[in-house]
Amino acid sequence: MQNTQETSLKTNFFTEKLFTVIKWLLMLIIMGAVYKTFHDKHSQFSDVVRQLSSISLSQNVDKFLVLFALIFCNWGCEAKKWQILAQKVEQITFTEAFWSVLMGLSLGFITPANLGDFAGRVWRLQKANRVGGMASVLLGNGIQFYVTLLFGVIAYAIFFQTVITDFDKIVFSVLIFVLLLGAFIFAKSRFFYSYLVRKNIFKKYQEPLSNLLSFDNQHFWQVFFWSSVRFIIISYQFVLTLEIFKIQTSILNLWAVSSLILMFKTIVPALNFVSDLGVREFSAIHYFSFFEVNISAVMVATLALWLINILFPVVVGSFLLLKIKK
Repeated sequence: MQNTQETSLKTNFFTEKLFTVIKWLLMLIIMGAVYKTFHDKHSQFSDVVRQLSSISLSQNVDKFLVLFALIFCNWGCEAKKWQILAQKVEQITFTEAFWSVLMGLSLGFITPANLGDFAGRVWRLQKANRVGGMASVLLGNGIQFYVTLLFGVIAYAIFFQTVITDFDKIVFSVLIFVLLLGAFIFAKSRFFYSYLVRKNIFKKYQEPLSNLLSFDNQHFWQVFFWSSVRFIIISYQFVLTLEIFKIQTSILNLWAVSSLILMFKTIVPALNFVSDLGVREFSAIHYFSFFEVNISAVMVATLALWLINILFPVVVGSFLLLKIKK
């Protein structure tokens, strides 16, 4: 009996040490990815510093304060969404949801297709609830994607008052089609569920699919609301950043173009999984080229927003990894 207890204690001790090593290893990998990003984009980050040095900080102090305060509002909205989504499988506090979101952001930074986001969020759930939790993550991402497209359509309606290109006509038409398709699927969700679970390939996913179906209209619209608030916050952050870097055009045009850039960042997969800067840069050049603005300053503003909204929370989330328990 005593030997069994000693063996169990040794096993637990070894497991705890191994888990600690894994947490430190993950944090170091994330820090390495952050360093690699700085190294690869060194000249662009230097442009941000150079542009900031030419800006009067005293005249923009209020904008800087609002910009940084909105970082926590942005990820706070995402945490509130996750808390609502997770409650179908397990009750979690807002603080736990906030930590999970930041950890998911950090792990997603070093994995292809943002797969680490799933692990970061469901890590704090009970083992039996993690499959249902992954289904909830998918639902939340789907609603945020739909909201982004919806605001993209609104932004296009504003943008078309300035210029209409054949490319943007095609994109706009596709957006309308996808939005209508999404509304149809939502209205007929029970029919699609009953059809899918009859297929052998989907039978083993019956439980997570039923979890998705169990979301009533009240919970759906709560998630839709927080997704919309989050998009408005991010797009407003973009507008503030552009104003700080002296991009001169109407507020409405700034918001419309910012929303379109955010939309393309969402729907176009980044080829480099360590960063989504390429998509942002391409779309920013395309849309701001129709206005008499400094494209170089736009690029710097785009990078600065990415540093504030993504890289800073990634670093914070990497340290939170050290606090999680086995």
